[in-house]
Amino acid sequence: MRMKYKLKTKISFIVVLSIIVSAGLLGVYFDRFLKAKAIADASVHLQDVKEKINLDFKTNESSLKDGLNLLDNDAMFLASISLINTYQDTHNYNSILLDEEKKNLAQMLLKQVKISFNNAIALYDKDGVLTVFVNKEAKGYRLNFISYENNKMVLYSKTESQESYAKTPLSNKVRYISLKHLSYYTQPELVTSIPITRHFLEDNALYVVAHKSIFDGNVTLAHIEMSNKIDNQYLTNVAKNFDIHCYFTKDISSIDTKNKSEIFESKSDYFTLLHVSAKNANLGIVISLDKSSLNKALKENREDMMIYLFVILFFTLGFLYLLFERVLSRPLAQLMQNIVRIGNGDYSHVEIISTGDEFEEISWSIQTLQEAVNTRETKLLEAKNELKFLSDHDDLTNLYNRRAFKRYFSAALLQAKKNNTQIAMLLFDLDGFKQVNDTLSHKVGDMLLVEVAKRVSSFLGNKGIIARMGGDEFELFIEDCKDTLSVEEQASALLKLFEEAFTCNDFEIHATVSIGVALYPEHGEDDDTLIKNADLAMYASKAKGGNQASFYSAELLQKTKERLDIIEALRYAIKNPEEFTLLYQPKTSIKTGKIVAVEALIRWKSKTLGFVRPDQFIKIAEDTHMIIDIGKWVLNRACTDFMDLKKCGCKLEQMSVNLSSVQLLYSDIHTTVLEAIRASGIQSSELELEITESYIAANAQEAIESLRKFRDLGIDLAIDDFGTGYSSMSYLQKLPVTRLKIDKSFVDELPYSKESIAIATAIMALASTFGLKITVEGVETREQLEFFKDKYCDEIQGYYYSKPLDFEALQSYIKNSFTSS
Repeated sequence: MRMKYKLKTKISFIVVLSIIVSAGLLGVYFDRFLKAKAIADASVHLQDVKEKINLDFKTNESSLKDGLNLLDNDAMFLASISLINTYQDTHNYNSILLDEEKKNLAQMLLKQVKISFNNAIALYDKDGVLTVFVNKEAKGYRLNFISYENNKMVLYSKTESQESYAKTPLSNKVRYISLKHLSYYTQPELVTSIPITRHFLEDNALYVVAHKSIFDGNVTLAHIEMSNKIDNQYLTNVAKNFDIHCYFTKDISSIDTKNKSEIFESKSDYFTLLHVSAKNANLGIVISLDKSSLNKALKENREDMMIYLFVILFFTLGFLYLLFERVLSRPLAQLMQNIVRIGNGDYSHVEIISTGDEFEEISWSIQTLQEAVNTRETKLLEAKNELKFLSDHDDLTNLYNRRAFKRYFSAALLQAKKNNTQIAMLLFDLDGFKQVNDTLSHKVGDMLLVEVAKRVSSFLGNKGIIARMGGDEFELFIEDCKDTLSVEEQASALLKLFEEAFTCNDFEIHATVSIGVALYPEHGEDDDTLIKNADLAMYASKAKGGNQASFYSAELLQKTKERLDIIEALRYAIKNPEEFTLLYQPKTSIKTGKIVAVEALIRWKSKTLGFVRPDQFIKIAEDTHMIIDIGKWVLNRACTDFMDLKKCGCKLEQMSVNLSSVQLLYSDIHTTVLEAIRASGIQSSELELEITESYIAANAQEAIESLRKFRDLGIDLAIDDFGTGYSSMSYLQKLPVTRLKIDKSFVDELPYSKESIAIATAIMALASTFGLKITVEGVETREQLEFFKDKYCDEIQGYYYSKPLDFEALQSYIKNSFTSS
């Protein structure tokens, strides 16, 4: 029986690499020995440098402290300080006295700083405010003192050689001398009589600053700071004398050192020694020693070690190559071939490796994986095909959806452009589809859409592509159209498809469609433009009553734009009703000739469109239901104006206000009217609402119930433009109306048209029969007035008496009417 060895056992032979590790450890040992010897020598040398620098620093600090102590014993100096502390008032500054005293102090400080060979000296008053300072420049010392003008600091300055001081910007002040004494020291340090020192770096130079506070008992008289500059020249001299390199640093923490408490730290090129300032833990001097001799020894040792390791590696790698080739490379290559075949989609065969170890187990696992991947790939392909179909098709009708349609349509347009052919874009939807959903259920509506899709797809065949856009809206395109006439024939044929009823769940449904047509390239050259223009044409078909096809035209676009402009302007006007105004047309009693009532007529002057005629915007307001808000405003304003007329003595019997059928059908009009009555204080009997005959004819039973509520409130009701609609005589008998208004179209030809005479006479006879009042609209001539004088008529309304008037003109008209009578 063949022995089976685990892969772990075979790989264990690689322990031969331990030889390399051993050789490396020996090299590291000798490398460290050489380093330790060099570091010991360098440590002694660097310690000597450190002691030299420390000694120089102590000498420098002693010089500064001695200079400060001399000032502490100078009686004239202390007297000048006391004078300044006593008389200095920044609000009422005595420049003659104090500036001279500060000049004297500057001379004293100059003398002291020069004697002690230091760099700068600064004097602060009892409040810690900078008063006088002297600083060394390239060509000598500069004397400075602080004066005050308008309670603001002013700096005066001069050099030793100059006679007088000159005003200097405060920004020119030496940066390391602050305007306010800074608390670098603890309180116990401040009250001692021994000067104390601090260190800081400025402009790549180390400044040693000695500080001393002067007291009179427990009272602070002044603070003095004297500083000396240790620049790079000092470090250059030290480096030259000791054969080292050194430089200042104010951020010791940034230097890579193993232990801050030790005097050196090894780096790749130098040994470094850090000298830390007592006052500033991060301030110090980096002292470096060239270690080229160590590097040379280390380099030779490393070269020998590399040769030794190279020989060992050469033979070891040769042995390992032969070993790995047999036990690893060949089995791995065979496994990789199996995996690559699976990756390339070849699931036919997996070769089993007979090695008796993990490689053989892996080959069996790869075979199992191949079978699982093959099964999963097959299912994934089926799901991918299904997903692609769903992403491109409508889930109800299985027609293409909008996204797929646009893709095919764009491709067809490119081909048409290349072949210089014409494409027809047809967009249609079902007329009254909402009624099918509302009356027969959405399920039946969906069935109707499916049947429509089948019928139109069968009609279209291979001539084009049809898609469902959503809801009851479909669109299709027909390629290679010969001319406009052929497209008209196709649109007519599409309309005829709907002459036969659709059977849906035992319902026979007769459906019609509104079609919009746009042609490439006449009506657009891209898919979005053609679809938009076909949509506009479709809505034009709907506006004409449906069951027809309309072609896009520039006039149609203009009308659509004008309509959209009016809709946008109406939205603005509803929010800003000051654009609306009411005119009132008088209603005159035919018996007395006096004005008895008025009809409120809305006018609109748009901010953007200017004056818009009622026949231009009323229908649009009704279509968009904005007439509800507009009508509410008209009703409230008319009732308010009526009451204002009464207050100024212009008493009328009634105010007539027109109601739209949209208000009656889609708003709580009864509540709106009641709120207007309560808000204005008008009596119900003083309000007359005018209803269109078309509303009554279309909603007879609902109209009877709705209008009866108004009559129950005591509000009079009039049928406007009577005779132009199709209201039934039987319903007229049931309607709770109080007045009929004869339309202007029947008055224009009076008294010369027999047809107009017959219609007007019939309406008056009908009103007499039902006990209704009569108002005649549009009376403009004396002959028309005379015709109605002897007839059954109550009121005359028209330009013969007056055109519509604004509120102020109406007041005058009413007063003149009663005066003349």
